Amino acid sequence: MDDARLTDWDNPLINGKHTLRSLWFGTDFTLTTFAWWLEHLAFGKNPAGYHLVNIALQAVSAILLWRLLDRLKIPCAWLAGALFAVHPVCVNSVARIAELKNTLSMPFFLLSFIGYLRYEDARLYPPEPPPVDRQSGNAGVLWYSVALVSFVLALMAKTTVVMLPVVLLMCAAWRRERIQWRDIIHTAPFFILSLAFGIMSIWFQKYQALPTSPLTLEHAGFARRLAGAGYTFWFYLGKILFPFDLNLEYPRWKIDASSLAAFLPALLAGALFLVCLFFRRSWGRHALFGLGCFAIILFPALGFFDAQYEALWQVSDHLQYTALPAIIALVVGALGALANAATMRTMAVVLLAVCSMSGFQRANVFKTEENLMTDAISKNPAAWGARNDLGVILAEKGDYSKAIAEFQQSLHDNSNNFEARLNLGYAFVLQRNYPAAEAEYLAVLKGDPHEPAANKMYARLLELQGRHSEAIRHYQLSVDLSPDIETWMDLATLDYAVGNWGRVVADLHHALPLEHDVSGKATALNNLAWTLATCPDSSVRNGNEAVRYAEEACHLTGFKQAGMVNTLAAAYAEAGRFPDAVTTAEMALKLAADAGDEQAAATTRRLLALYRDGKPCREGTGK
Repeated sequence: MDDARLTDWDNPLINGKHTLRSLWFGTDFTLTTFAWWLEHLAFGKNPAGYHLVNIALQAVSAILLWRLLDRLKIPCAWLAGALFAVHPVCVNSVARIAELKNTLSMPFFLLSFIGYLRYEDARLYPPEPPPVDRQSGNAGVLWYSVALVSFVLALMAKTTVVMLPVVLLMCAAWRRERIQWRDIIHTAPFFILSLAFGIMSIWFQKYQALPTSPLTLEHAGFARRLAGAGYTFWFYLGKILFPFDLNLEYPRWKIDASSLAAFLPALLAGALFLVCLFFRRSWGRHALFGLGCFAIILFPALGFFDAQYEALWQVSDHLQYTALPAIIALVVGALGALANAATMRTMAVVLLAVCSMSGFQRANVFKTEENLMTDAISKNPAAWGARNDLGVILAEKGDYSKAIAEFQQSLHDNSNNFEARLNLGYAFVLQRNYPAAEAEYLAVLKGDPHEPAANKMYARLLELQGRHSEAIRHYQLSVDLSPDIETWMDLATLDYAVGNWGRVVADLHHALPLEHDVSGKATALNNLAWTLATCPDSSVRNGNEAVRYAEEACHLTGFKQAGMVNTLAAAYAEAGRFPDAVTTAEMALKLAADAGDEQAAATTRRLLALYRDGKPCREGTGK
């Protein structure tokens, strides 16, 4: 559902918000963002390559999980890796380009775990008697370095892996039945990294993601968060063990923290761990390790911290991706320990067949966005986010009546969803029902007068109705709040229409630094050059500046676009270089004729006649 934006413009390295130098200190998921940029260089806007990368990373993670569990001497480790590769819960992560965060962080997470275990075996807890050669010591340093660097890369891909150091200590307790001071000392650098990245992620969500989100996060006290954590724990555990009826947008729980019943799931989870602890001398030790790792890795997604996703989801399949292997390993290890070889082979075939078929069916839902949203609504009629997205799809198909119905239902299920209200307003615009559209836009602006998108969309509506002065005011407010190339260009177009020549030039000067797409930048340069060369206001015209901008636009487009070459001719004429203007206009005439654009050719002939007479073009005389 995010493919189009992530393969096109929604990457700060592509849209120019960041450079390769500033990226590492100015965004969340920095390594993932860098990987998206590399994929953009390799695959452009074709999503197929991006999806293949996700699938390849999932395969690498499955292999690394097998090797990790094999090192921990867990029975049938290969089966755990294979089940992780095809588990239906993973579809939400692997099928979405946006969740490269998950598929990229997981291999580094597992490699860091493996590296630390290799370090323990080589240096921290060597076999008895300890080796006397220096090679073992060098191997220890190497594996510790691999573990630490891999952990940093995993954190830079997605910070939800911050709980790895706790898992390492739990693993030490499971393997050796106690945690020693050396375990704490040698995992200390991992804890420092976790603390630093964890604080950064909490800060980013609270002060960057949430304030700019179009959705409102409902405030929840600690008691409600604690109760919700219990619900979340059992929900995710259930979806791993019984991966059926998976959905993009699950129904939200209404948790009343004043009721003791709300805490029952959390109490049951605590009781489960107490039972495991009671039987820690036998099977409980293994269950405590598996369930403990699951709960600890899942901790960032249990709802104790404010996060942007919580405005839309309480739970989502992709949020348990990193914790999933813990339960798979626990189940497979238990089956491998209890069943004989023949029974285990049969169960392996059954488990892999069921997971593969279920995973294939789930992946098929992700084939198109419409499939995905329709499936979500069929399983959860109150899925207001999916209804809004489905409304957009229907509107793009021209089915405005059904689109309006989806937007209205989305608003019925969540009246604070102003994105659906803006979409509803735009659907009314497309139906030319301007009063209804204005009512929706004003409803949003009443709640937040400083919402950039609402101001921009309302400005476009006012422009359609000829209310230009009001439209200009709302366009200006929009770019003051959130500068973007599209709005500056819209404002420039409107100022041009009403003859605010000086403001047109100012608008385009503001737009140019924001535009990094070659075609878009060439268009902005061309418009600026045309205004400087042809506007009736002599105080604004500047022939030499017009030539500079027009030449840059033509160089960007290889002197192959008749309109831009025509602008360059007008700039030469304004600068008094009439021979150059004539030659350039003749070039533009040939380009227009070769393209079969008779209207552009006729315009160029009129302008060419002016230049041959030694007259510059003035807006309104040549076009």
